[in-house]
Amino acid sequence: MVQNSPVPIDVIAAVQSPYYNFLFAKWMAAQNDQINMALVDNCGHDIMAEVPDRFNQILRHFSLKNRYLSN
Repeated sequence: MVQNSPVPIDVIAAVQSPYYNFLFAKWMAAQNDQINMALVDNCGHDIMAEVPDRFNQILRHFSLKNRYLSN
């Protein structure tokens, strides 16, 4: 499904997550040009809570790039 998705997907992965290997995000981005990835350093599993400003910046960029928001 991910390989064939026609819609933009943003994968945000925490580099220091104790639950998963962040390299899955690189693999996903390599599967489909519609998939963008952001690796967040100095962060464990809960990106939105641990680094909310960085998360919001990534989400805002994705939303503007894909015209989900206007300036």
